[in-house]
This record gives sequence, C-alpha cells and structure tokens, in this order.
Amino acid sequence: MSQKQISLPAKLINGGIAGIVGVTCVFPIDLVKTRLQNQRQGQQVYKSMVDCLVKTVRSEGYFGMYRGKSSLLDLL
Repeated sequence: MSQKQISLPAKLINGGIAGIVGVTCVFPIDLVKTRLQNQRQGQQVYKSMVDCLVKTVRSEGYFGMYRGKSSLLDLL
C-alpha cells in the first residue's frame, strides 16, 4: 500500500469545514439545553427539547437557533 500525504492547505480546509459542520449541528442543541435549564419552576415555557426547538424556530426563524453565534454567520 502506498500512503499519500495530504497537503497543509487541504488539511486546513478540511478542518475548517469540519468545524463549521460541527458548530452548525451542535449549537442549536446547546441553545435548547440552555433555554431549558434557565426555566424557573413556576414559569415553564418549554415542555421538552423538541418543544423548545419548534417554538424557537416558529418565533425567531431558523437563524434564531444561532443567536449569539455571529462568528458562524460571518463565515456563511
């Protein structure tokens, strides 16, 4: 078997793409988790993670899931 070396620019591009995909997938889950944790006992707005996700998308739109993550939106 021959091993082919991957160039540094290719590694940087692949790493950047992996980072963007990771943040795109993980940030909405983290936002939902944080909103659920910040609820007070008597003032529960969300019933579950899915309920929080649906309500957030309905009230703030798709990009509402990335609120506070301006560096990701700057890259797009």
